[in-house]
Amino acid sequence: MLRRLPAALVAVTSAVVALTAGASEQAIAAPAASVTAATSGSVISPMMPAGGVFTAGTAWKLDVRKAPLHANSAGMVKNVAAQTAAQYSGMAAFNAYQYSTSVYTVSASTPKVDVKWNNCQGKSWTPAGLLGPGGQFTQVPIPADAVPAKGSDSQLTIYSPSTDQLWEFWVAKKVDGTWSACWGGRIDGVSYSQGYFHDGFGASASGLAMAGGTIGIKDVQSGVIDHALALHIPAPGTWKEFSYPAQRSDGYDTSTNRVPEGTRLRLDPSIDVDSLNMHPVAKMVAKAAQKYGFIVTDKAGCTAVVAESPAAAIAATGVDPWKALLGSTPSYAVMKNFPWGKLQALPKDFGKPAAGSTQGTDATPVPTAPVGPITKYASDTAYRVLRNGWGPAEKDRSNGESAAGDGKALKIAGVTYAKGFGVHAASEIIVPVNGARTFSAKVGLDAEVGTRGSVQFQVWAGGTKLADSGLVRGGQAAKTIVADVSGKTEVRLVVTDGGNGLSGDHADWAQAGFSS
Repeated sequence: MLRRLPAALVAVTSAVVALTAGASEQAIAAPAASVTAATSGSVISPMMPAGGVFTAGTAWKLDVRKAPLHANSAGMVKNVAAQTAAQYSGMAAFNAYQYSTSVYTVSASTPKVDVKWNNCQGKSWTPAGLLGPGGQFTQVPIPADAVPAKGSDSQLTIYSPSTDQLWEFWVAKKVDGTWSACWGGRIDGVSYSQGYFHDGFGASASGLAMAGGTIGIKDVQSGVIDHALALHIPAPGTWKEFSYPAQRSDGYDTSTNRVPEGTRLRLDPSIDVDSLNMHPVAKMVAKAAQKYGFIVTDKAGCTAVVAESPAAAIAATGVDPWKALLGSTPSYAVMKNFPWGKLQALPKDFGKPAAGSTQGTDATPVPTAPVGPITKYASDTAYRVLRNGWGPAEKDRSNGESAAGDGKALKIAGVTYAKGFGVHAASEIIVPVNGARTFSAKVGLDAEVGTRGSVQFQVWAGGTKLADSGLVRGGQAAKTIVADVSGKTEVRLVVTDGGNGLSGDHADWAQAGFSS
């Protein structure tokens, strides 16, 4: 799907050949102190947070040091090493200045805009769910002065901690004040997401979030890359197969030793990285590859790791943070002497949640403990709606149409309920606990959608999931969801898409309330 070439490599191949093995540590600056950007009130930072945006236990944060190996690990690693050796004197690209992504961490006050679809690939149809209410390109908090990464991919990442959402765009541009993109997508519920897009959306060929595997400027400033790393190779395995967490592929290799997109490649944990003759940043990469691994996310003109574009930071401050971090070493030489032949391939679909679990961390079974009398309904508290996928979230009514108050009585599979919330995926409501011990609700798709729709209901406290309904489909009887909220200040009532798009996802938190 995407063509990526290493920045500046063509022009400097002769210089690469001239580098000696002992030169890689000469005149290299140690990681510099953080560059603080002067930004507007609508932008928290024109850079990605250190450690990335996804949380522990999800696909980008799995500790794989003790993981088993693929039965054909040796053959697959030989394939990757050969692909690397065949290009640019065997050095992988460090793609910071081109074919990377600019990242903006935005505040709740960032104005939202609708991104137009420029259809640069010439599709003969408009993909469902891309535009219009709740669409992937609708109401995106893009800073007015945002700058996509350089290169023909012109990629842009927007992270909104206040709404727990992430947008990524491919071939993004702003013309006459209007943003457009050729492709991209939105992830709702970043704090519990596995870090990939659904339904064919997303900017990478594999459907994996660029933010998941991008080496952030703040990562390197901190001295530690605390997440898995995206790896691009010239010839991934055929598009007909891919490995979790990838959701699709644009590869073409059909050989016995093919490496499908999504494959996780770990650097042998027994290697003493500090003893290697490599740039300090390459050593950070190597240590992250030992703990979390590389994940093959795309194909490219050569083997490449992906680093955050400095374009956003330069636009905000006039300072290129990579210059201090890389020292006198050009970006194309950062990965010199990396031991590609010492990788280890992990089994297909390594880390994939078991059947029946949810998109985020391992599913928490719905508790079966008895529920006492409700002492306070959630809809009667000082709750806050963070987001709702269609129109406003409704109090004691179904989601209805797009206007406030146009819902009907909450009704699940023929049973009517007086209290609760009517929402539409993806939605999130924060409710104060006020000293209660137990939260409970009857959850299901509202009768107004018939048998359409599928969602998952989840109860969270901070980064901990307290309860999960599993998949709920339209027409099913209500499920009871119960969570122990003892000692919690507030809970987040989250509804996610069930994997088939957002159509018909009118979800009811019926009789939602607290008991002592």
